[in-house]
Amino acid sequence: MHLKWLTLVCLPSWPSVWALYNQSTDFPDQDIDNGFALQQIANDSLGNMKLESLATNGCRFEDAQIRKEWRSLSLAARKEFTDAIVCLQSLPTNISAEEKETFQGVQTRYDEFVATHINLTEHIHVTADFLAWHRFFLYAFENALRFECNYTGTLPYWEWGLDAENPQSSVLFNGDPYSMGTNGVDMNRTSIYWESQNMSIPAGTGGGCVYGGPFSNYTVHMGPIDAPGEQPVQYNLEYNPRCLSRDVNPTISQMSVSFRNTTKLILSYDTIDWFQGVMQADQRFTDPTAPFSYGVHGGGHLTVGSVLADIDTSPAEPMFWLHHAQIDRVWTIWQGLDPAKRRNAIWGTSTRGDNPPSANMTLDDVLDFGFISQPLKFADLMNPLSGPFCYYYA
Repeated sequence: MHLKWLTLVCLPSWPSVWALYNQSTDFPDQDIDNGFALQQIANDSLGNMKLESLATNGCRFEDAQIRKEWRSLSLAARKEFTDAIVCLQSLPTNISAEEKETFQGVQTRYDEFVATHINLTEHIHVTADFLAWHRFFLYAFENALRFECNYTGTLPYWEWGLDAENPQSSVLFNGDPYSMGTNGVDMNRTSIYWESQNMSIPAGTGGGCVYGGPFSNYTVHMGPIDAPGEQPVQYNLEYNPRCLSRDVNPTISQMSVSFRNTTKLILSYDTIDWFQGVMQADQRFTDPTAPFSYGVHGGGHLTVGSVLADIDTSPAEPMFWLHHAQIDRVWTIWQGLDPAKRRNAIWGTSTRGDNPPSANMTLDDVLDFGFISQPLKFADLMNPLSGPFCYYYA
C-alpha cells in the first residue's frame, strides 16, 4: 500500500488527511516505517534552508555547525560529549548566596540549567514560545559545554525511530563508556499510577537507579515534581539528592515516537497551532481518530521515563539534551518545508495551555532565560541559521 500526501486546506476543525508539502510525494508504507520517507523530507527541508540562507544576513551555510544523530558520532566523540556533561555537573554554581535562599537545590553549574527549566516551566510548555525557548536553551547548554568544559563537538540528537521498537536494547543504553549509560534497575512493575493525570501508564523495563556508564555516579539534586509513580517534593527548588533513575519503555515508544509518528506529524499539519499542539498532546488539538496520545514530545520523555518523565526537572536527565535536539530537528524540518510561511509562525499565549488566560505572544516579546542568558527577543530565535545560531541537522 502507498500513502500519497494530499493537499490540505487550512480548516478550523481537525485536519482529516495528511497535508501536502510536495504534491508528487508518494511514499510506500515500508518507507514511512523504516525512516526513508522522513530522511527524504529532511533532505528537502535542508535544501530549502540552504537556499534561504543565501538570501538572508544569517550565518553562511558552509560555516554552520552540524548536529548529528548519536550513532553517527565516533566513539571518541560520544565519550567527549558525556565527559563534558560530567564536567559541567562537577563545576560549582555561579549563583549568589542570596539567590541560594530561593534556589536551594542548585549545587552545580549543571543545576542552573535544571533550575531555570523548573522555574519557568509553566511559561515554556504548551505555550507560543515552547519551541523557540527550548531551541535557545539547547544552544546555551551546548555553549556551556564548549566554553566551560572544552567540548569541541556539537549537540547530538536522538532519532527516536531507530529505537522505537526496543529502546531498552539501544546502543544509547548499553552502559559502555561510549553510551549514555544504562536503563534503571528493573523494578518488575506492570503499571504506574500518575497522580496528577489521574491515570495509570504501562511500566517500562527498569524504574530503578542507572547502574552503569558515565552517569552511574551522578546525583540529581532537585525534583521529582510531577513524575509518574513518585511523591513530589514540597518545594520545587528544594535540595533533594537522589540517583539518576530510568524506566525505558517500549510500549510508549512504539505508540509515540516511531518513524511513522514523526513523519505524520510533519506532513499532517501546515499551521503552527496544530503542529505544536499535536507534538505536545495539547488537549485543544486532538485527533479524533487517535484521541489518546502522548505526542512525540511527551512520548520521548516517557520512553526514557523516571527523571526524564518529570517534565519540570527533566534537564537533570542527560538524555534530555538528545531528546530535545530531536524536537528541535523535527521543528526545523517542518519549518524548512515552507520557510516563507513557517519560519516566523507562532501561535498561543505565555501560559501553559492558556491557563490562566494570558495575552497572545508576538515575535516582539522578550523571553526570559533565568540563569543561563540575558532575555532575548522571540523573533531572533526562529531560524537555526540566523540570530545567535549557526547550525543545521544532518
